[in-house]
Amino acid sequence: MCARSEAVELEVLGAEGGEARVPPRPLRLSLLELLGKLVRRDQPAQPHRRTRHNHRFRTFVSCENERRIKANDREYNAQFRYANNYIKTSKYSIITFLPLNLLEQFQRLANFYFLCLLVLQLIPAISSLTPITTAIPLIGVLALTAVKDAYDDFQRHQNDSQVNHRRAKTLRNGKLVEEKWASVQVGDVIRLENDQFVAADILLLSSSEPNGLCYIETAELDGETNLKCRQCLVETAAMGQDDAQLGAFDGVIICETPNNLLNKFEGTLSWRDKHHSLDNDKILLRGCVLRNTTWCYGVVVFAGKDTKLMQNSGKTKFKRTSIDRLLNFLIIGIVFFLLSMCVFCTVACGVWEWLVGRYFQAYLPWDTLVPAEPASGAVVIAFLVLFSYAIVMNTVVPISLYVSVEVIRFAQSFLINWDEKMYYEKTGTAAKARTTTLNEELGQIQYIFSDKTGTLTQNIMTFNKCSIAGVCYGDVIDETTGETIELNEGGAGGGGGAGGAGRGPGGARSAARARLLEAEHEQGRSTPGARRPTNHHDNTEPLDFSFNPEYEPEFKFFDSTLLEAVKRGDQEVHEFFRLLALCHTVMPEEKNGRLEYQAQSPDEAALVSAARNFGFVFRERSPNSITIEVMGNTEEYDLLCILDFNNVRKRMSVILRKDGEIRLYTKGADNVIYDRLKSNQADVKSKTQEHLNKFAGEGLRTLALAWRPLEERGFAEWKRRHQAAALALHDRDEQLDAIYEEIETDLLLMGVTAIEDKLQDGVPETIANLSMAGIKIWVLTGDKQETAINIGYSCQLLTDDMAEVFVIDGVSHDDVERQLAKCRDSIRVVNTFLPHAGPSASKTGGEAANGARPSPGRAANVKLNAPAVSVVTFRWEHNTIPHHSNEYMSGGPQSADSHEPTNDDSNGFAIVVNGHSLVHCLHPKLEERFLDVVLQCRSVICCRVTPLQKAMVVELIKKSRKAVTLAIGDGANDVSMIKAAHIGVGISGQEGMQAVLASDYSIAQFRFLQRLLLVHGRWSYYRMCKFLRYFFYKNFAFTVCHFWFAFFCGFSAQTVFDEMFISVYNLFYTSLPVLALGIFDQDVSDATSLQFPKLYAPGHTSQLFNKREFIKSTLHGCFTSLVLFLIPYGTYKDGLAPDGKILSDHMLLGSVVATILIIDNTTQIALDTTYWTVFNHITIWGSLVSYFVLDYFYNYAIGGPYVGSLTVALTQPTFWFTAVLTMIILMVPVVSWRLACSWTRPTLAERLRARQRWRAPAAAPRTPSARRARRSVRSGYAFAHQEGFGRLITSGKIMRRIPHADAALSALASLPGKFHQRPPTPPTSAAAAAEPRAPTQNLDTVDL
Repeated sequence: MCARSEAVELEVLGAEGGEARVPPRPLRLSLLELLGKLVRRDQPAQPHRRTRHNHRFRTFVSCENERRIKANDREYNAQFRYANNYIKTSKYSIITFLPLNLLEQFQRLANFYFLCLLVLQLIPAISSLTPITTAIPLIGVLALTAVKDAYDDFQRHQNDSQVNHRRAKTLRNGKLVEEKWASVQVGDVIRLENDQFVAADILLLSSSEPNGLCYIETAELDGETNLKCRQCLVETAAMGQDDAQLGAFDGVIICETPNNLLNKFEGTLSWRDKHHSLDNDKILLRGCVLRNTTWCYGVVVFAGKDTKLMQNSGKTKFKRTSIDRLLNFLIIGIVFFLLSMCVFCTVACGVWEWLVGRYFQAYLPWDTLVPAEPASGAVVIAFLVLFSYAIVMNTVVPISLYVSVEVIRFAQSFLINWDEKMYYEKTGTAAKARTTTLNEELGQIQYIFSDKTGTLTQNIMTFNKCSIAGVCYGDVIDETTGETIELNEGGAGGGGGAGGAGRGPGGARSAARARLLEAEHEQGRSTPGARRPTNHHDNTEPLDFSFNPEYEPEFKFFDSTLLEAVKRGDQEVHEFFRLLALCHTVMPEEKNGRLEYQAQSPDEAALVSAARNFGFVFRERSPNSITIEVMGNTEEYDLLCILDFNNVRKRMSVILRKDGEIRLYTKGADNVIYDRLKSNQADVKSKTQEHLNKFAGEGLRTLALAWRPLEERGFAEWKRRHQAAALALHDRDEQLDAIYEEIETDLLLMGVTAIEDKLQDGVPETIANLSMAGIKIWVLTGDKQETAINIGYSCQLLTDDMAEVFVIDGVSHDDVERQLAKCRDSIRVVNTFLPHAGPSASKTGGEAANGARPSPGRAANVKLNAPAVSVVTFRWEHNTIPHHSNEYMSGGPQSADSHEPTNDDSNGFAIVVNGHSLVHCLHPKLEERFLDVVLQCRSVICCRVTPLQKAMVVELIKKSRKAVTLAIGDGANDVSMIKAAHIGVGISGQEGMQAVLASDYSIAQFRFLQRLLLVHGRWSYYRMCKFLRYFFYKNFAFTVCHFWFAFFCGFSAQTVFDEMFISVYNLFYTSLPVLALGIFDQDVSDATSLQFPKLYAPGHTSQLFNKREFIKSTLHGCFTSLVLFLIPYGTYKDGLAPDGKILSDHMLLGSVVATILIIDNTTQIALDTTYWTVFNHITIWGSLVSYFVLDYFYNYAIGGPYVGSLTVALTQPTFWFTAVLTMIILMVPVVSWRLACSWTRPTLAERLRARQRWRAPAAAPRTPSARRARRSVRSGYAFAHQEGFGRLITSGKIMRRIPHADAALSALASLPGKFHQRPPTPPTSAAAAAEPRAPTQNLDTVDL
């Protein structure tokens, strides 16, 4: 590909301006020039700089630096071999499936081991078993796994086919032709229509909108659903939708090579002897959706895997669970154990043949291959026996283990798919396990990385409450008690708001009028403590707005007093809604005869929608006017000026004229508006401030509204200076801000609005339960800092109980380093002066991040030389969780990750990191410092992060903490994060299916994640661990019998059991009971698992299956095999039946040992089963019966060598006595040990089962309210957090549409008061004591 692009193109160019043509150069000079260019090609090129060449030769710069595209010229573009638009996520094809799948399967050590073993069994001289004993299970394993892999890959092929077969309209010879997406190539001109996905990364050429504007939704890329604007070049926009002109378009695009930078594009377009600069504003990326634009045309720049969407997707990785990795390690250990037994038997065989065997050659002749000389013969025999014992005892390496594991996982996946409690009725979407190999990993998650928009939130803003002239509206008051009625979905049908989506179960919000407990401190912040009202369940109905023909049926509001005030013509209320209908940049649109709004942000849409439903309908706008309809009467206002929003001003204003009166309407952050109010409004300011604190305390997004009248003369003078500032060449923005400041003074406060960024149902409860389970939750979002912080408070990732919420927003490396150091010092001081109560909690502090307890000397040093920090919160309350209780074992060791804070909120920290700061945090120089801080924080929020940064954060935690991670998201911007994590969960949301297609599991709502993890994940892990412990036990109990028998058969590799019994022991006799155990067993119910999230904790430290548990199981198996062999051997050696028949027969002994082994296995798994189903009964008792049935069938019907042996044994009392004695010796220690452990060190699950068995059900822990009172965050105002588009509106470039999004990202909104001090909270406050907290569980409450 590069060779051609680096070669010199001998293209004859016409001379410029009619100059004479330059004669051809001699060949020698041409070759020298070519050589010089090739020598200089490694010098750094300056992409995108182009000079006109007057000579006749032109070179293509290396493909590593730029790409060159010629529109509508496939032949020209084909020479560069650019990627086509075909997408492939599948792993196999029909031809490659068999070899690749077998290669992948034989990477498993057990499979490769059994393949080698099968080859050895084909050699008669060393094999005492038929090859069938190994071939049957090996083929079964390979076939079953191949079928599962083929099914998974078939699903991927179907998804790929669905995407590749989408239709796109492409220009061919000046005519539109409908083609598949896969057929689109670089350089093609394609047509897109409204609501279509963009097929590839294209350069916008023309559109249906004025001035070449185009509107797109980028939810698939960055998670934001608000519309963004793109604009094509004026020169290309003139082509419109003329297919002939567009088909003849032959512009040459020289641009950057494929990369993953979503917000950056550089290139030039050369067309008609002119060069035009290209940037990101002229590019539509694959994954975007065309909105509010009838049609547009573009030329494909990047296709397929080169698109920025696919570049951010990351590579598909082969995911394996920690249990898989442990099993591989254990298999190696088992192989070494097997080799050690074989070597011992080999040496013993050589010694026995040398000392004893050579004298019995008449009875046991040596093979013809063996030398006659005793010493040499003994060595050769011993060498052959080495391989024989490797074959005989091969079952100690369990190939059937992998068959059983795959079957269990497959069945568990169907249990997830069939769970009706994870079925979302609104969309008809069920949970789906898209992979069948990771189920038990769901029970070991330590970190969750979540997207925000569409994952935690519905991305729906709802008008919730308001305050007008000091009167609060929105609360529904119970007339009998005077208390506020809590509105929930069950009773009221949802919260008030334009979105119309109700709150979920358990998401009742506190709507009580809060008492202000603390004086407002710096920057207008205050901490209200809300009184928890009695929970009423009145069937409060939403208000009826049908009197308004333009009302929206989905809009819900419950406070009738506001509607009554509107109907009776209350002037202040009318002015309030009039401002909402006029002061904005929303664009109206008629769609299917229905008035619809397109807003720059959901916040503005909610406010304009609220005004509409109350009778103040925004109808249309022009560059110079705004038309609204007030209670059926049309009002038209002259639009004189828009004072646009930016992150510094944090407000926007409009200046309007009607009937000769000029007014300025403004809305913005309350602290900004309050600073500009007229001084004579103390009473209304005080009441409104109280309402502001109340709203913010409930987590609502607040916005203050104000106005002022203007004089004609004063406005004319201001307008003149405004125009001069707008035309300034230098410091234009600063001059405009100063001009705006002049007129936005002496404002009259009108009121405040409170809107809710609606969370998905059950998000706070889910996060609280997952946190209680010991899972750290990080939010990684492409959204803005302000929005992310507000959602953090709403979903209780951030709470008032935290000691501090740090913000890292430094731009430079030094700024970030300084902020991280300050955070670390703050954490160290707080943890030094206010450590967690109890010795077990002392390691959760600042220096315990690596699991080390701070030395007394160091602690003293910190106390004496405490660094100056800007916030330390000293609370008077103490940790009330008893320090002797832990996640699982009462009195047991704490989690290995001792840096994890306890679930008590008293000392928690949280950190908010901006995307541009995260770049420096992920740098190797700051990586350790960053980890040192974030690992001591209970919550981490990263905002304004790119998809690749999300994946880098996940990889950082995987690498540094060796922790099991889960990533959950719903958009294409989450794909790389989902692929990077151990487990990827996709939400079937409104942002397409990209995340679902890349995920391992898909769910419809975030709240289902707690059931997926705490129920299915925990059960899967519990079942798999119990299965593995029993499996290794039964295999060692079976196999090691051959080792004990070796001492009595001259180490000759003679088997104790029948060959057929060896072949089918794992396949038939013991497979079904253990499969039923691994599929259906459960220690507690699903309700209990959700009620007590601490049951999840054992998975974090692999308590249920690890090397120690494996050794215990194998030692138990070895002991069982010893007892199983020695007692029957001692009984039957030289034994006689009452009728004088000899019982000391090898086949009889083998049948007796085999029968007692099956009985022991049955009894053992019956003891291990804690949840009995019909399947357990059938498989356990049925397997015992099947042993006798199959043994008789094989020996009598087919004529096996052991015919009659079992029959004889069963007819003798000796067998029954031996069986009972053996079982007593085997079972008594097991039962005694388990009873002792359950009484002295019961697990939480055992205590809960005992309580449910003997007492009333354990009381459920308090679930947190979705609407907790929290400290006011005045920065959480409801507003579009990017520069507004007032200039575009007033310039007339936009008529019917939403304004154009500025190309450059505006400065991120800074959080005022970083590291601000919080006053101490007195412990005696009744309201503080009643403040709702995240659920805590004292495990002593469920003690026996």
